[in-house]
Amino acid sequence: MLLNEDIHKVDELKTNFTHRWFEVKNMLELIDIFKFSSLLGNFSFFKKQGFSFQYVISALLLLPFLGASNVNEVSPNCFEAKKDVFYRLKNNPLIDWRSILWLFVIKFIAIEKAKASDDSSPKCLIIDDSFLAKSGKYIEKISKMWDHVSKKYLLGFKVNLLGYWDGKTFLPIDFAIHREKGKNEKKPYGLTLKEFKKQTKKNRTKDMASFEREKEADKSKIKTGLAMFKRAIKKGISIDYLLMDSWFTCNEFINAVRAVKTQTIHLIGMYKIATTKFIFKEQEYTIAQLRNKLGKSKRNRKTGYYYLEAIVLLDGKEIKLFFSRKGRRGKWKTILSTNTNLSFQAMLKIYAIRWTIEVFFKESKQLLGLGKEQANDFDAQIAAVTLVMMQHILISIRHRFDNYESKGEIFRQNMGEVFRKRLSDRLWGLLIALINIIAELFEECDEEELIEKMFYDEKIKRKIEYFIKYAA
Repeated sequence: MLLNEDIHKVDELKTNFTHRWFEVKNMLELIDIFKFSSLLGNFSFFKKQGFSFQYVISALLLLPFLGASNVNEVSPNCFEAKKDVFYRLKNNPLIDWRSILWLFVIKFIAIEKAKASDDSSPKCLIIDDSFLAKSGKYIEKISKMWDHVSKKYLLGFKVNLLGYWDGKTFLPIDFAIHREKGKNEKKPYGLTLKEFKKQTKKNRTKDMASFEREKEADKSKIKTGLAMFKRAIKKGISIDYLLMDSWFTCNEFINAVRAVKTQTIHLIGMYKIATTKFIFKEQEYTIAQLRNKLGKSKRNRKTGYYYLEAIVLLDGKEIKLFFSRKGRRGKWKTILSTNTNLSFQAMLKIYAIRWTIEVFFKESKQLLGLGKEQANDFDAQIAAVTLVMMQHILISIRHRFDNYESKGEIFRQNMGEVFRKRLSDRLWGLLIALINIIAELFEECDEEELIEKMFYDEKIKRKIEYFIKYAA
């Protein structure tokens, strides 16, 4: 579907944006909005050589806005503290990074709730994972795993992320870092026995905050995802929907959504388990059998999708299945929802919100260095991902305060560029429209796969950025 139809006016090329508010002084003021100093009591043990926890973590949050990916790239005169002070914080197993991230999230929500007008837009939790490539075989908990973008086994981690969409802004609110052992006993975690023995190992006890994070690395992404969902509900996050792709859509999440008593939440997820039996008109059917049973598909004029829908029973409870495809020969996709009152078009509109988590991964990797941390200590890996998410939240609140239209725009302004955002938005909208036209003309194409290529294939991304730059 066309994501931005406003592609006609180009007069805004003349508009320049100021970035004076993005100076270090203003960023520190922004950090203070979150009352970060309230954490000092919990981390007073860290204060060494006169440097408080607030000072050190604030400096780490400022790094990308100073044009640096780590403290080694910052001028020695920039911070009073030496580099060891920063490394000591990131490697500290006692620091509860999950609680720190939640502090930021809850404060953001409180700030927006106090100033925002009533908004009927659906609020959603979104769960997805992304591959973080690494280059060091001796990084603690590192493994080789399948990267579906490059179609190769690569060294790295998978970050399992839970995000919150409040109707306007995507916030990363919780995550777990995973590794994969693999099936080859002679090459545990995709490494030779010699490499595995040399891998960094750190003893953690149950009283350490990072003890549970270490255990999460070997749990399934379904288990950590369920724990994150339950934690978000317990924290008081109010939502309408939980969104996920086919990897996560399963009975466990359906049951978890239905088990929430404090609010009404529905699940919408892509579904691909071919063997599951659904009850329709007192008969059992797989998704393929049911699709054939439903007969001729309808066409949604607004989106161009052909679709079928049916209310079925799964484990004795009603759910709604949607079958859709682009064109008459496109690939059928199945989307499941626990909300049986949803229309096909309303479902598509809500499910499209799931793409905001893909945008977060793309922006954070490109602009904030998500996944670039190469420290051997697993605690430093957790710290680095948390800091990126906190930086993203800071930019998001600045975005909402000043009514800017993109975090990418804000970051590029800080680097001294004049960035014409609205025109780029329209060019991206035009590209999305062209992809949908291609998918309709060549019905065997999958528009979601094409869009994913735009997000993650570096060669294609560079070509698109070149096109946008010179078209502007």
